[in-house]
Amino acid sequence: MNRIYKVLMLVALAGAAACADDGRGAVCEPACAAYGPELPGVGECVAGDCTPTFFECFENTDFSTCRDQCEAVGSVCAENGCADSTYMIYSNLDDCSHPGWVGVIVSRSCDEAIEWQVNTAARCCCEQNL
Repeated sequence: MNRIYKVLMLVALAGAAACADDGRGAVCEPACAAYGPELPGVGECVAGDCTPTFFECFENTDFSTCRDQCEAVGSVCAENGCADSTYMIYSNLDDCSHPGWVGVIVSRSCDEAIEWQVNTAARCCCEQNL
């Protein structure tokens, strides 16, 4: 009976993103999706919550606004919430998918159409804790 209770508790807690301070720094379970050292503060664990982060790459044929893209992945757009920007734009999907490569950061409204110009891929700034 005790084992079943523990398993149920673990299952219940697994879906909640939460952060704590263990004396050595912030600890988050599940871990926050920090963007990396190139953009400090993006996706990090701060004061008990994960800060917004740039979500998965998508192509210009998939979504026209960050509100649409964030909602499609079950999140909410964080307007200018990632390094003072709403999205990062890349010339192509391969560049966007490359770990550590930072695209051009753009400050816009979540409802404003992404300015693709000649670019074909982007990442939107979305909330992690919902």
